[in-house]
Amino acid sequence: MLTGVIFGFVTAVTLGINYLLTAVVTRRFGVLRSTAITLTLALLVMVVWAILVDVPIRMTSDHLILLIFLGSCVGGTFLCGYMALRLGPISVVSPIGALSGAMTVLYSFWLLGERPGLVQWAGIPVAVLGAVLASLVIERGARVRLVTWGPVFAMVGVLVGSISNAGLKIPIRDGVDSSLTVITQRVFTVVVVLLVFVAFSRVAEQRRRRDDSRPEAGRPVKITWRSGWLLGVVGLIDGVSFISFGYGLAYAPAWLIGIISQSGRVIAVVGGVMFFSERLHSLQWTGVGLVMVGVAMSIAG
Repeated sequence: MLTGVIFGFVTAVTLGINYLLTAVVTRRFGVLRSTAITLTLALLVMVVWAILVDVPIRMTSDHLILLIFLGSCVGGTFLCGYMALRLGPISVVSPIGALSGAMTVLYSFWLLGERPGLVQWAGIPVAVLGAVLASLVIERGARVRLVTWGPVFAMVGVLVGSISNAGLKIPIRDGVDSSLTVITQRVFTVVVVLLVFVAFSRVAEQRRRRDDSRPEAGRPVKITWRSGWLLGVVGLIDGVSFISFGYGLAYAPAWLIGIISQSGRVIAVVGGVMFFSERLHSLQWTGVGLVMVGVAMSIAG
């Protein structure tokens, strides 16, 4: 159990740092390009790791079908998560993303039969309430609006991605190597993202060709070795994070690793305030605090 918790916290730290870096690359290079490039690089990192540690390649067809489904879910999660970070603010969408730990508790109970304690269950509604408050702004006249559409994309990513957090435990519990499990899932995640990227790129190119009056409108930022090195850093950290997540699942319950790994998003909250000069309203700070309390209750219980 302790080994799994350690890997969970390694995942948390790498995830929090990468959340900040992802916000930079998506705003510079676009959501689809950033997602496709960084996930592909992360997959290469994971494959190299598997070769170095000589991961045994043994898996049933049932497990493969499950991982295809989970990989597709994570593809949607990454696209939603990257869009959420682009729309921001980071200090709001990041704690909402931490809800995936709470949702993993529900999916682990449903799919795996894991039994969290009473405090873990109590932490879920606290975190959900916090996510709602963090997403809203109350203006003069008691008018309530979303701070941006970022929180909506973050919530969709949470609901879809949490299925994978719990589902990955199934093949690992059945004896499939944890690294092979996460790499196989990531292969299909990359396939989904690349298909979406190619489809939207063609549509965008056709629009640019028709827009003769504004030839530079919507033209993507060119990626060079000098400007694109940060994409490589994000891919590297993401690969390390997911490998660590797989090892955490191998040594501890899925609900616990899901919650611990998401606690690292507090790094992104602090970073959003420090490096992006984000200023939250008191209601939003209350929401951020409730999310963190809910996550802490789930860990402490």
